[in-house]
Amino acid sequence: MSENLNIRPYIEGDEKEILELFSLSYGGRQMTLPYWLWRFRNNPSGQGVIELAWEGNLLVAHYAITSVYLYINGQDYLTGLSGTTMTHPSYRGCGLFPELARCTYKEMLDRRMPMVWGFPNTMSHRTFVCELGWQDICVIPVLRLQLEHPCIASHLDNSYVCELPHVDERFDRFWRKVKNDYDIIVRRDRDYIDWRYFSNPIEKYSLIAYMADEEILGYAVFKRYLNELQIVDILTGKDTVDAGKNLIAFIIAKSIKLGANSVSLWLNVTHPLHHALEKMGFRPEGPVMYLGGLLLNQTFDKSTYDFRRWYFTMGDSDVF
Repeated sequence: MSENLNIRPYIEGDEKEILELFSLSYGGRQMTLPYWLWRFRNNPSGQGVIELAWEGNLLVAHYAITSVYLYINGQDYLTGLSGTTMTHPSYRGCGLFPELARCTYKEMLDRRMPMVWGFPNTMSHRTFVCELGWQDICVIPVLRLQLEHPCIASHLDNSYVCELPHVDERFDRFWRKVKNDYDIIVRRDRDYIDWRYFSNPIEKYSLIAYMADEEILGYAVFKRYLNELQIVDILTGKDTVDAGKNLIAFIIAKSIKLGANSVSLWLNVTHPLHHALEKMGFRPEGPVMYLGGLLLNQTFDKSTYDFRRWYFTMGDSDVF
């Protein structure tokens, strides 16, 4: 690493250089300022932790985590979702990514954030595990239903499913009702759902809910990507799998109406709904992602690395 490099935390005003570095790092792709502010500054869980490497006035590397509350063993913990790793093409191979990550994790510890976690891609996975000490939790295939011959149970009744234009206090009541069904899950309260899906400045999502007596028994969020409908989030109680089946059936019917070729989602193989999806015709396919993490607080429960305890969906990632 060059002796002229300076590593420091993000300060307001660095956004222009960050967006320019993103374009250089990702082959001309653009990240908008509203998106960056939405993810790292205007988050109801708090601002992200961001470390930057500079050579003079040139920003050469960026590493950041999004603040996310995980509900673990019946308690909320502020954790970091790793993402938006980028290095100037002329500075690759200099060890900047691991160095910035270590600085970020130190700052997280200072803020009493016990864990960093995320979904490394095939390019970064080895570095996270071999150089930063991350633990692999599981490999995540895409569960996909090809719509040539969808198998939808005839008894499913979509009259209980409705589309919602926004979230309201019923989502807080629903979250309080189901959260203890799960050992490790992102806190999906009203504020989080509103931020993640309705405030997102670059994606358009649809929200549906399974209702009974005007109360929510389950919800799903989906979007169209190319010729597929992606179910980016779905949540029911573990004893209300039928609500999940009806939500899925509603989205399948919507996909057929829109002329989509397939429906996809992530779901832990241990969840009861997974078996229902298999019966509907969903099959594991690519692309495959990794779920991993690192306990920064060494006294924290090591069973957090057990994949069977996690609930995850596509929306927990920063990609979808």
